[in-house]
Amino acid sequence: MDNEYDFEKRERRTKKVSRVIGIIFTVALVVFICALLFRICQSDYKGLEGTYITDSFKAAYQNSTDVRTHAVNDTFSENGAVYAYSLVYIPESGYMQFTVRYNTRHIDEVIAAHPEFSFDKIHYTLTSKDGTTYEPVVVADESKYNYRYFKLEFTGVDFSSEELSVNMILDGLDFDGGSLVIHRSSETYIEYKFSKSEWASLN
Repeated sequence: MDNEYDFEKRERRTKKVSRVIGIIFTVALVVFICALLFRICQSDYKGLEGTYITDSFKAAYQNSTDVRTHAVNDTFSENGAVYAYSLVYIPESGYMQFTVRYNTRHIDEVIAAHPEFSFDKIHYTLTSKDGTTYEPVVVADESKYNYRYFKLEFTGVDFSSEELSVNMILDGLDFDGGSLVIHRSSETYIEYKFSKSEWASLN
């Protein structure tokens, strides 16, 4: 009898342990899947997408209706800090607009080393291969998850340059924010198709 009782006791204990392990495994799996889905949402989200019809854009469009776009040449900068998309340009008017995104983890070390750091120190320039530099107007900015987004527009750009690159700069701080080629003169361009809302804003 004692042996039978001990066996049943061990069996009940084994079932309880198995149930607890099963619950822990299920919870861990759910947490992992949720974290994975959240990470995917972070990566897929694109703030400040599309084209912003600013006064500068309207002036450039009045000068030339040849509006173009193409995929950014190198999706990420070499160090992964800069990502660009939604590029649109009007070559005859010297106008360019696009969105840049960076992950705040790329500047964690800078923040730690410089207590005086503030996000308004971050800015971007556009440079040609011969060293000509263009300063942008920030049309809009946004923060989402651990990313920051900036919609930038440039005027007076010479599109005959072999390459145009966007550069992330932190004013007064020793930091290599990275450089990303966003346009090459040899690029096959695509005619930009305005959305209904963009077309309504333009007209």
